[in-house]
Amino acid sequence: MNIKIFKGFEEMYPERMDETDSWYYTQWTPCSEAYEVLDYKNNYPGTRLCFIEYPSGKVFQPIEQEKNVFLERPVYDHKDNSFGIIRYDFNEEIVQALIFKPECSSVKILTEMAFTKVGDMVNLRLITSPFALVKYHIQRETVDFLWPKEMNIQFEENESLYFQSDGKLYTTKWIEDPDYREEAIIRDGETGQILERSPGYLRRMPDDSVWIMTK
Repeated sequence: MNIKIFKGFEEMYPERMDETDSWYYTQWTPCSEAYEVLDYKNNYPGTRLCFIEYPSGKVFQPIEQEKNVFLERPVYDHKDNSFGIIRYDFNEEIVQALIFKPECSSVKILTEMAFTKVGDMVNLRLITSPFALVKYHIQRETVDFLWPKEMNIQFEENESLYFQSDGKLYTTKWIEDPDYREEAIIRDGETGQILERSPGYLRRMPDDSVWIMTK
């Protein structure tokens, strides 16, 4: 049995990244959502975020823990083995989308915008691939694309954006009438027009293939 000991990780629990078998992340924060940082009244200790490569056990902490800075759960992009991270800086009142590439240990800013542009800090997220910064408006069933292009797409009730690829948006929708079921929907990435609809659900696999589980 091969036992690895990671010191300084007592309160940090590794979770496997989606769409890969090679990476785990571990995150320490006293709150779970960015908007909760305001409750700390300028005394939030900062989020600690680490990546662990499997099976080597190599640990990366590419972004230093910083007071009043909240880091979202990262997303993984299989195409270039990189991670996208949303960084909320309550000192400067800006949101940044960052990309971390472990092969060269580099962190770069993809985009930066003021808190006033993103509005409330609910349902802001990065999707792949390529990376895009989007914001959901659950009440209106719409998604705003904030970067790299700005557009708004109207979704159907209970429809959620999963990822994008080759100019298409892949979404899932749940329906209860009265039995629960799901639909996999593929939309045009420019117009939002529905191209395909299938009963079932989507799964993106570690080799970047897409499985549509249907009847």
